[in-house]
Amino acid sequence: MCTASNKAYAQALGFLRFGGTLVCVGMPEGDFVPIANAFPALVAMEHNIRGSAVGNQREALEVLDMAARGIVKTRVRTEKMENLTAIFEEMSAGKMLGRVVLDLE
Repeated sequence: MCTASNKAYAQALGFLRFGGTLVCVGMPEGDFVPIANAFPALVAMEHNIRGSAVGNQREALEVLDMAARGIVKTRVRTEKMENLTAIFEEMSAGKMLGRVVLDLE
């Protein structure tokens, strides 16, 4: 997790498989808020949460290598510009999974 959004931290555990590890790089903005549903996920799904205030070049290369090998999966969908209001509503509600790319054509 490399974002400053508390909502993204709350959603992150839902992306992990059984026994998965969430690595938090940096700090979320604003007030310190516990990660939503962390305790049940840690117990039932045997999730791990690790933190790192900074990363180094070796770690960045390792993560890029994992992405190149397909270990890291991303959720991206394309939406038309006319759906922008619904997209922002989904984001505000904290229900968006992954990223949205706007098709401007």
